Amino acid sequence: MKVKAISSPDPRLLEQELNQWLEDNRWVKIVNVTQSTGQTHLVCLWYEEPNVPVLGG
Repeated sequence: MKVKAISSPDPRLLEQELNQWLEDNRWVKIVNVTQSTGQTHLVCLWYEEPNVPVLGG
């Protein structure tokens, strides 16, 4: 399992970056999502990558 952490003091920028990452990585399986808010906003995505052979290797 892998984790992707995204943080920003501006929730709008955090949302844009999060949406872009999800769009760019549609093939991953999201297992868990956590969110924390303080002086900065933090979202952590725990995910699994599909077990497929690497092409062109």
